[in-house]
Amino acid sequence: MQPWWWRSVAACACVLVLSGLVAVIAGAVGADRATAVRLAGEEVPAAAPAPPPRESSPAPAPERPRPAPERGQRVPDAVTATTLAVLPGWRVAPDQDVIEVPAGRFEDATILRRGANTVVLVGVADPARVPPRAGRVDPRQDAALDAEARRLVDAYVEQLAPGADTAALTDNAEPVAALPTRTSVRRVEGGPLDGALVRVSTIAAPGRTLAVLAVARPSPTVGEDGDAADAVVRSLRVDPA
Repeated sequence: MQPWWWRSVAACACVLVLSGLVAVIAGAVGADRATAVRLAGEEVPAAAPAPPPRESSPAPAPERPRPAPERGQRVPDAVTATTLAVLPGWRVAPDQDVIEVPAGRFEDATILRRGANTVVLVGVADPARVPPRAGRVDPRQDAALDAEARRLVDAYVEQLAPGADTAALTDNAEPVAALPTRTSVRRVEGGPLDGALVRVSTIAAPGRTLAVLAVARPSPTVGEDGDAADAVVRSLRVDPA
């Protein structure tokens, strides 16, 4: 039988062995964890740093309206190869639903407006009614110019004031843009548009016939407006078609 102190030594030895074993296991676990962390760092690239927040893009600025032409500037019409002067008191208007010429003609035309009552616009006359000139004087073409000017001015007066009476003010052959021209002017008589002035000039331009319409609706200054419209018509310039 072993003495009591031997049993005490044996118990202490067991405790030491167990303590050492626990330390070895703990060290192995720590080493495995460190190795795992190192391997993970080698195999998986570090996440890229988050990009700095983008500055919010400024909202697109609203499209600014095109500046109005300066006074005296000439505004071109690519369809008719003409230009009209923007005289004091006139502005370029986007559209106008008047005149009996081919449909859609005035979608991109030069149209000038003075106040709310006076407008000048340029169109192309129907070539079936007024054939283009062949470069020589032909009385039949002059007659066709005259007839088309009268027809267009009467047609527009009827469109402007259906059923109203009209008075013929002038019919003349004074040139516009140094080209053969026939001009007819009518005045509306009676009804809500009593006193309105309508003028149509048909101009034998190279390769086509232009129809220039000027309208001065009733207003306290209808006479002045009519003269202003006449000045715009006579400012017309025509380029080769």
